[in-house]
Amino acid sequence: MKKTRLAALVSSAFLSIPSAFSAQYQVVEIPAAELGTDSYPSAINDIGEIILNLVSQYNPVIDVTLLDFDSATLIATLTNIENAKSGDFNTTDYALLYAYISANDESQFFQQIASLNSYIATEDTSTLLRGFDTIDPNTDEYRNSATTTVRGINESGYTVGISYDGFYTLTYVNDNIEDVSYVLNDFYARAFAQIDGDVIALPPPEDTVGGYSEAYDINELNQVVGIATTELVSTTLEDSIADCADEDERGDIPEQSCLRSLSISTYASLSTVFQRRGVIWQLDDGSVSDTNELPMLIEPDDDDTTVYNSTAIAINDFGIAVGTSPAYYNNTDTLTSAAVIYDNDKAYTISEDNDEEYDVFASYATDINNNDLVVGYATKSVLGISASKFFVYDYDSGLIDYPDDFFDSASTIPTAINDDNMVVGYTEYEETSSGVRRVEGFLYDYRNDIFSSLNDLIECNSPYTISQANGINENNEIIATASVSTVDRDITGEIELDEFDAQSYSTHVVAVKLVPISGGSIDNCDVYEEEYERQGASAYWLLLLGLFGLGRFAFTDLRKSA
Repeated sequence: MKKTRLAALVSSAFLSIPSAFSAQYQVVEIPAAELGTDSYPSAINDIGEIILNLVSQYNPVIDVTLLDFDSATLIATLTNIENAKSGDFNTTDYALLYAYISANDESQFFQQIASLNSYIATEDTSTLLRGFDTIDPNTDEYRNSATTTVRGINESGYTVGISYDGFYTLTYVNDNIEDVSYVLNDFYARAFAQIDGDVIALPPPEDTVGGYSEAYDINELNQVVGIATTELVSTTLEDSIADCADEDERGDIPEQSCLRSLSISTYASLSTVFQRRGVIWQLDDGSVSDTNELPMLIEPDDDDTTVYNSTAIAINDFGIAVGTSPAYYNNTDTLTSAAVIYDNDKAYTISEDNDEEYDVFASYATDINNNDLVVGYATKSVLGISASKFFVYDYDSGLIDYPDDFFDSASTIPTAINDDNMVVGYTEYEETSSGVRRVEGFLYDYRNDIFSSLNDLIECNSPYTISQANGINENNEIIATASVSTVDRDITGEIELDEFDAQSYSTHVVAVKLVPISGGSIDNCDVYEEEYERQGASAYWLLLLGLFGLGRFAFTDLRKSA
């Protein structure tokens, strides 16, 4: 396919030459992004409601009743320990306590604070999606203990994702007649759907010690796709559960503590404890009416003890879902991953062009629209390295296209396609002198075969660099992850000042919406003096958080050299 390269990418965030609307997209920062240090979006519906996931929310609630102020660590680090005991923190001690608690994540003797919060947001409002969070009976307020990641939304306002179980405090009297406070929950994490304030659990078919499930997408029929534990393969887990119920076996701890420890260790080894499959949950009248385990591309023998994992991550409004399934590589006995299409309880993979120049090691489907166009990527050897090459597969005709991106060995990951056949995602734009490849969001017009960097479609002097496009609706509005230089703020969200009362700035990742400009055209960047290169790689670790925190796709290493 012919590659169309649009305007030259120039960073001129510090220039003042006006460009008004001489661009194709206007960048709008989502206000909920101001509630924490960094944010990334994951989905958008046609009425403009956006799912936003927020990292390090400002003003976290700290429960001082769970802190041991006699510990050497707190005595040595806090600047005003007496005020801290009463919850009257100065900014320095507030940040120190938050870091101290966060460093003891998953300890049963420390408060658990959500590390990620999800919102449903518009350009004007935002509403926190609490998942399975619990209410503290002492304050009648939510604890903010359940880390949530929401990934999908439909036109009815149903949102879907995954949430940790909310935590509660259990006081246990040990054998020494001492009160010990445990911070516990009843399962590790589970898929959920939410409409307005109602949370609907999406449990796994196999829920021993809580099991595990995760939701990725929802269609207009309220069908939710995801992954869930479907069969227990461990021969020791049930014995461990029995040991937790036996006072002599578990020791001087409450049974709930023993089970919490077991759920943590089980989560860390899910791939050896459970079979996991793609599933569809059907929602009706605010509850789950059916859970359908989806097939794989292979059918294991009855005596096969291999643990297989498949997933479903997107579904169109006709109930056709896509994801990834185990498959055999090139008619051998070697297992690989292959893009899968689930249709009427059958599993199909994409049809490869036999004349394709490069051998495909693995493939992954990431979205499907209502025209039955599937997007995804295939792992191939290109110029001696492994690259992820973007494809568009027509399920009805069986034809597959690999659009040209910016250079032969570039890795390109599509994240979404709308019914106008516009595809968005992220791609390696160019290799820097350090060997690290800069990643940028892209827009691909399938009908006209135009592949564009989104940074070419916004104004040249925009302070934002679009690192990833996460979704697109039927109005061609795009949600994206952008890096931008912003003033530094403290844990309360207040602007930080140095000893000279001066502000400092650093690069952060924020959720933005790209709104098409009626009559807009490509900004002519040639009129600007190129003074600063956009900092697309400067917040690379935060971009990775957006990619992996989203948890939706499998990724290759985008930092490999050509």
